Amino acid sequence: MRAGRLMLVGSIISRLGVVALLCALALMTSYVNLKQAYNNPRLVELSLGATARKAYEVADAVLGQLGDPMEVAQSNGGMTWSIRILGMPFTDPVAALSVLAVEGQWALGFALGLIVPLLLVLVFGRVFCSYICPASLLFFAVARVRRLLGRWFYFPEWHPGRGLAWGILLGGLGVAVIAGHGVWVLLLPYFALGQTIFHGLAMGTLSVASGSFFVCVVLDFFLGRQFTCRYVCPTGRLLGWLGQRPVFTLQRDASRCINGCNSCAEICPQGISPRLDQTVDCSLCGECMMVCPTHCLSVRRRRRLSPRLAKAALLFWLVSAGPLFAHHFKGLPHYNYFENYPQVPEEEFLGQAGEYEMSLVVYDFQGIHSQNIEDPENVRLFLLVFNLLNSRVYHGELTFEILDGDRVLLSKRYEKAQLENMYSAQRNLSDTGDYAVRLTLHDDGGRQCVIPFRLSSQTTHWGRWIALGLLVLIAVTAVGARKARLVQDRCEAHNRNLSSTAYTQ
Repeated sequence: MRAGRLMLVGSIISRLGVVALLCALALMTSYVNLKQAYNNPRLVELSLGATARKAYEVADAVLGQLGDPMEVAQSNGGMTWSIRILGMPFTDPVAALSVLAVEGQWALGFALGLIVPLLLVLVFGRVFCSYICPASLLFFAVARVRRLLGRWFYFPEWHPGRGLAWGILLGGLGVAVIAGHGVWVLLLPYFALGQTIFHGLAMGTLSVASGSFFVCVVLDFFLGRQFTCRYVCPTGRLLGWLGQRPVFTLQRDASRCINGCNSCAEICPQGISPRLDQTVDCSLCGECMMVCPTHCLSVRRRRRLSPRLAKAALLFWLVSAGPLFAHHFKGLPHYNYFENYPQVPEEEFLGQAGEYEMSLVVYDFQGIHSQNIEDPENVRLFLLVFNLLNSRVYHGELTFEILDGDRVLLSKRYEKAQLENMYSAQRNLSDTGDYAVRLTLHDDGGRQCVIPFRLSSQTTHWGRWIALGLLVLIAVTAVGARKARLVQDRCEAHNRNLSSTAYTQ
């Protein structure tokens, strides 16, 4: 029981650590902008206040322990799709399949990021779901709340079959080939949570991904305990298949197992039964070990190892044997490369003309609050044009026009793209208003596209507070509901044990 408790507590702490890491990476974008613009705590305080200065100094001190703070900040980053920490890349296996399906090849660093996740699943099984996935922490809490409310309300348990997740995976890959990788924001709950955190903390806006994540929470609450993890998430299904016979697995001492006892199966978040030696989708969460009345469950090394490790290594080698190349994902720039003054991103606005997808990011200047500062170009716009057919960035001749209704405020013609294959423009615009950008691609027969955008003078970024509130809700609910759930589970297991003993006698 003690080992199970340690595993469960460790899984909660590790997932909270992942959430904290995602928050830190989101806030690092603001730090890089301030570092490039001011590189001075006093100027940061003049611009954003004493709290921002303190946060800036803490980030400087922490990153300074690892080397030059700016270099460390720019060499570490990413989100749940692909991330690099302390020089080590980590790649989502579903992301790897999506990129392979769309582009037919992997970037070198992107491919190397698969090594650690694959080794983890082949050695320990589906532990990603219990120890790494930040979304499963909220599903863990929802399951406890659902169980407690089940004393007074009826909640259905729908079992659609695990093939649903395979269908979502294949369907997602098909949509990604046609419409792009953005579909995974709607299909992967941890990806949606990561995007919600990034948009809330780095941009102060609420991402559409938050709606997708909310739908997953509703599914878990009304359709079944941890329904999303069991039947919806394609990553969990893929990792469960790869980790069918890991090196370390949950094993049962049959001589001590009580006939008729089903406490381990009832508590399992993946819906498997250790009593029947079903461990295919086991995530080593430790919950079954806690409720087992005879402590007959333990994590041990398999006596006979599966050749799946060698097969997976061979598959990885064959798939990645094609040309590997290094580039930014889809050619999109990293925001912390922008060489400009401090800024608050309003939002990303998208447009499409034929096979071209346009991404327009608008930054509203908020620099040092001083009457002596004169900067008429208070709004800066960055544009990237991406060809969906050949997966290449357009960097040819282009005309960039800013429109206020029918009136042209700015017209600028570029012979080619600028830094990071982007086009940028600056203009003095009102704090609040509806505008549009008209683009003309001269290297493609003068094709045009109009992208509307809006500036807002809001001083309170509610997306940031909503994201922080979501994180607090995850932590408080998970910790608070855990104790009540454990007490209830122990009582039910004890009653079943007494009933089984009486029946045997």
